[in-house]
Amino acid sequence: MQMIQNIIGDMEAVSEEAYKNTELLLEQYTKVMFRIEKNIIDIDYELYAEEGKHLKAMLYELVDFDATAEKRRIQDKLLNNDLNMCLLEIMRDSLIALRDYPKNGQTYYRLLKYRYFEAGNTNEDVMLMLDDMPSTTYYRNRKKAIRLYATMLWAFTRPEKVEAKMQEKKWKKNGRKVEVNQQ
Repeated sequence: MQMIQNIIGDMEAVSEEAYKNTELLLEQYTKVMFRIEKNIIDIDYELYAEEGKHLKAMLYELVDFDATAEKRRIQDKLLNNDLNMCLLEIMRDSLIALRDYPKNGQTYYRLLKYRYFEAGNTNEDVMLMLDDMPSTTYYRNRKKAIRLYATMLWAFTRPEKVEAKMQEKKWKKNGRKVEVNQQ
């Protein structure tokens, strides 16, 4: 625990570019969630129109490699959604790591959760939710929260999870092709 605190050190060490990139990424969270949900609905509709079956019923069939162009396109959409879900999971895990940070972690967690991870909240909405925090304190804490979150996101969580997820996807994709070629 002490080592993590030493590594995190001063939140000001997070570059301005990392801060801005993290803020932009946080702004996109609910939009990406919306898009993923819409993609799943669209895929379900396409499958029903083409095959007369809903996505849930077709998933087992799609897991096996299918060379038809339409099914390959749908598989690619599902894999893309899976990658996006992986990235959103990494963002949520980083938020949990922020919550567990010993100095103001709970406050920063609530602030970012209400502002970026719940759809439709503006800064003003969050200030109302955090009624114990004046607006000047809110904006000061928001910057600190984003800086610490950036540290959690870029330095600790992201590399291992993305690499593991990509390896898993590569294995699944190659595994299906090998399975089909052996039959």
